[in-house]
Amino acid sequence: MDDWQWRAWVGRPGGGTLGAAFLVDATRLLTCAHTVHGMDEARVGFPGLGEDLPARVIPCGGWRRAGDHGDVAVLELKEPVPYTPARLAGPEELHAGAIVGREFTACGFPRHSRDDERYARLTTSPHQRMRREWWELKTVPGYRLEEGYSGSAVYDELTGTVVGMVTNADFRDGDRAEFGWMLPVSRIRRYWEELDDLLPLGWLTGPARRELRELLDGVAFTGPLGSALGAVTGRPPVEAPRTAWESVRDVAEGWPEDRLVRYLGALGPHLPADRRPRLAAWSRRHLASAVPAPAGAPERAEPASVIVRLERATFDNAFDVTVHTWIDGAEGPSRRTERVPERRVRAAVEEGVERSLHAVVGRRGEWMIEFAVPEGWLGRPFEEWHVDRRNRIPMRRYPVVVRDVERLRPYSIRHDQAWRRWRLLRERGRSEPRPVDCAAPRKGTAFQDWLEANDDYCVLVYGSRPVRSWLTAALNNGVPVMLWTRTACDAPGHDHCRGNLRDLAGAVADAPPGDLPRIAMALRRKALAAPKDRPHCGRNLTLLWDDPSRLPDPPLGMEV
Repeated sequence: MDDWQWRAWVGRPGGGTLGAAFLVDATRLLTCAHTVHGMDEARVGFPGLGEDLPARVIPCGGWRRAGDHGDVAVLELKEPVPYTPARLAGPEELHAGAIVGREFTACGFPRHSRDDERYARLTTSPHQRMRREWWELKTVPGYRLEEGYSGSAVYDELTGTVVGMVTNADFRDGDRAEFGWMLPVSRIRRYWEELDDLLPLGWLTGPARRELRELLDGVAFTGPLGSALGAVTGRPPVEAPRTAWESVRDVAEGWPEDRLVRYLGALGPHLPADRRPRLAAWSRRHLASAVPAPAGAPERAEPASVIVRLERATFDNAFDVTVHTWIDGAEGPSRRTERVPERRVRAAVEEGVERSLHAVVGRRGEWMIEFAVPEGWLGRPFEEWHVDRRNRIPMRRYPVVVRDVERLRPYSIRHDQAWRRWRLLRERGRSEPRPVDCAAPRKGTAFQDWLEANDDYCVLVYGSRPVRSWLTAALNNGVPVMLWTRTACDAPGHDHCRGNLRDLAGAVADAPPGDLPRIAMALRRKALAAPKDRPHCGRNLTLLWDDPSRLPDPPLGMEV
């Protein structure tokens, strides 16, 4: 983008600049609501291209006074302009890994002269977030913000990508400021939903999304929709959506398509009567999984599971053992919780799993076994336990994963943290593992700080059994996927563990997150055929795979 044609000033009809704006399509610009507060019409100018163009003011976010959320307004031109609109960042471009360490630019228009453009170079990060609304801006040395930057796009000069909009600055020490705040594109879209038509989103097609958004226009997010959303996703939203469209968008961007099908089905009865058949027709056209599969076609469904839940009892060195089943995105038949001493946990689990198999065996889809256990049990060799005790058939014949049982409590901090990273992992669609060499200098809190600073790290691969502090830090930071061999590294060199690390990371590098349990099962099988005197990344392999949507109801009486 060479000409930056989308940068514009905003002023009163009678003259004088008030701030900045940026063009998002041929007739509309975005600016701050406070910049044009109380105005029905404004003037817009594109420096060196077109000046004093009349524009209608459309407030969007409900802003009324300083400090309010939703400081967003749209300026609608009376005639389209031939200038190139701004390129807007998509959701996958707004995570910390894509933002931290980069410098951005903002172009402002000081109020004393509409011809005097000013530029500031800035840094920002989603870590520097205030009230879940704004990201802090900090100017780099030699630059300052001043009045006239409100409504300016915050953009990358190399790519032209706009990541947010300047809303205010800290002028406590004069008329120039080192610090300010912006609304990221992800918040602007919350207040002006038509922006979703212009963003590079990865689900469905642009016309299909627009049609659905228009169909849901004006439908509020109500209590019944909240209940339906919780039933589909397994947990209440961190922040309640404002509208039905926002809730649909959240499901579509954070979950497989079958969840969107379920949610739209639950949403339909809450629409005005004239829109219900339109929604059903839209779903048949655009959602393949909403249409009955032809005879003989494979069913598109997430794998069923037998989920073993182990909770340590307060006294007596005992465990509460519950065996659930998970079928078609919801809890299936479950067995009554049994309290057993630790020495009988394996026998109780094997018996409970065997008695629950009728719910998953014989289905057309795949199924797996999930062990939700306390942190200290994550490294147990569960795949060696028996799925059929009488015939001594090990569980490794099926995908076996472990999970953190604390995350099965839907209101725990660990669950909330895992939810955020899992959603990012789903949006990204591939694992992108982060190798952790057992010789890495991660002493004390350094590993914790490393993970907290990189909230886009979703898959960790260890060269050998991770030390306890690493595992705790990863669970506390919500890392949803980890792989390691259970062999401890006690050799003076690290050739073997680094070989395991390289092979294991390579095996999952580009895999979608849903394929990882099957990949781990395949690696375990290959290890069985490998020479016993040689290391193999599939030998004694543990896969922590913690999809927070697979959240069976807690046993009766269990505190959640």
